[in-house]
Amino acid sequence: MAKVEPALPFDHFSGKLSRKERIVMRTRNGRTHAYAIMNPYTGPLAESRKRAISTFSQAVTLCKSEMLDPERLAYWQDRYIQYCKAANKHVPRANAKFLGTTSDKFYSTLRGFIIASLSAQLKAKNPSN
Repeated sequence: MAKVEPALPFDHFSGKLSRKERIVMRTRNGRTHAYAIMNPYTGPLAESRKRAISTFSQAVTLCKSEMLDPERLAYWQDRYIQYCKAANKHVPRANAKFLGTTSDKFYSTLRGFIIASLSAQLKAKNPSN
């Protein structure tokens, strides 16, 4: 992945320059990155993939509403601080405790942590996902 440090007047790049472009720009944690889409899948989506996309979109919508409510945001911030402390010792154990998953992915942003938590809750309610 290439690191890009754009000069003014381009502070933040996002997305593609054209629809058929294979180079995509994104900003993550304050840094702009460029990456190439090598072999995009063009076939139909499987039912399991459609359910996963639906669950993720529901989690993102719920996350937005949770972050707009000051009381819920404070709850999530406290929970995220606890998660970070636990993850410093052992990430999979922290994920198991706070998210109910055994992955070794560390959620470096509050928003990502909230989305992962809500996704896990939605999957628990509807186990077919």
